Amino acid sequence: MMHESVQAALLAGDVSGAVQAWKQHPSPKPDAVIEFASTLFHLYYFDQAQDVFLNLLENETSSKEQLLAVAKLWFGMGRYAVAARYTEKALATGPADADLISMHASCLSRSGNDEDAIELLEHALEAHPGHARNVRLLSHLKRTAGDLGGSRQLLEQCLSEYPSPDDWRLHYELGYVLDRCGEYGQAISCLKNAKNQLTPEAQKHQQAWQLTSQRQWQCTQLLGKSRLEAWGRGSSEFQTVLMAGFPRSGTTLLETILSRHPCCVGTDETGILASQFRDPLVMQAPSAQAAIDELDSFEPEDLQIGRQEYLRCTEAYIGEALNGRILIEKEPLLTAELHVPLRLFPDCKILMPLRDPRDVVISFYFTIVPLAANSVASHSLEDSCRYYAEVMRHWLYLRKHLPQERWMEIRYEDLLSDPEAKTQELTSFLGIEWTADLLDSRKNSGKAVSTPTYSDVSKPLYQRSRERWRHYERELSPHLHLLEPYLEAFGYGELHSQTNY
Repeated sequence: MMHESVQAALLAGDVSGAVQAWKQHPSPKPDAVIEFASTLFHLYYFDQAQDVFLNLLENETSSKEQLLAVAKLWFGMGRYAVAARYTEKALATGPADADLISMHASCLSRSGNDEDAIELLEHALEAHPGHARNVRLLSHLKRTAGDLGGSRQLLEQCLSEYPSPDDWRLHYELGYVLDRCGEYGQAISCLKNAKNQLTPEAQKHQQAWQLTSQRQWQCTQLLGKSRLEAWGRGSSEFQTVLMAGFPRSGTTLLETILSRHPCCVGTDETGILASQFRDPLVMQAPSAQAAIDELDSFEPEDLQIGRQEYLRCTEAYIGEALNGRILIEKEPLLTAELHVPLRLFPDCKILMPLRDPRDVVISFYFTIVPLAANSVASHSLEDSCRYYAEVMRHWLYLRKHLPQERWMEIRYEDLLSDPEAKTQELTSFLGIEWTADLLDSRKNSGKAVSTPTYSDVSKPLYQRSRERWRHYERELSPHLHLLEPYLEAFGYGELHSQTNY
């Protein structure tokens, strides 16, 4: 347990005092280290948490379970190289642990060390050839390196010779591979196999999805023109651009392009607006009306304090100071929760990445993500279409009430067709100078990307994802009525009218 003086300082909100009190008690036990450092971590004091966590690396009594728990924290926020230090030490205590090997290999790969990750996985599979996590990760690395044949062989062999409850991971990855090989019927069959195996887990999250969606829509409908005008009075201490949209709509590509500009810095989905503002103010309110009433009640000084805390948390998360740059707050599902940042940042701009909704839902359906209230819709194509409609209806509503100069839509297809012209429009909207470096895929920020599309960030713009939905038209057709309003509203009506389904 933490020392009483440390606990007292934390209860008083004195984080600096708690850190000083901690330093006065040397040689803490691993359990106390984890308790205090995890508290600092969840308060967004990451540098202080990292200093405390280092005690685990120096303490020979630290267990692999404790080290792995810390690694997962750093992995979850995209600090993969830091996470790898803890998985490496954990492996020293349990070198034959196949699950631990998978975690360490993931850390190595995500921090840019694919060669060591592949070597580690290949060695591990000699001892545990049927370990689904390791097979899936090695197959993924082969696929992203262009070795589709090797990836496919590895997956099919494991599914045939070593069936297990984790087969869904292999079916997901095999679906990706078969899609890239042009075997679309087999690809969708693999995806269905994976989804069917996950049905019991998916059912646990259905109600939370429905309740969250209901509260979000109730809040948005309370944002009339007069309220938004009132919220738009005033200014922030720093310039913020809200990049919303929907997952798999090109948000990662767009943020990567903007982050190449010296006047911009991206957040890559920190979750801070959700955890620090949305959850306490909106989701925990007794009703949507009560939530909006509370947002209405904030005085300018309240909003300033909120922005200062947001900035502190964000700078700690991304590991650098804003220093006058434009902050690109990227979060695809922010579209359904714009009421919070629109109140917090009265002069913010909104960047809305768009992509053919049919391609979006197919890509969303194919993406392997942990099941939760905001991802469970990917369990079926029908729910994927419904979820897209539920999220994007917020934007159709809000764009009618927000001043035109505050928002910009940018279509993924247009960006691919004429990247120079579209990025010039984008920089004009943001009030910054256009440079050719924005389109140079070799010039990225150097920071790890935590989204599922991380392996595509350093690649040049490619066209193969356009009209991908046509390969799955038969499966998608029964649900296209859910997407019709958005095909028309976002300029995909012409393509829609040419399609027979």
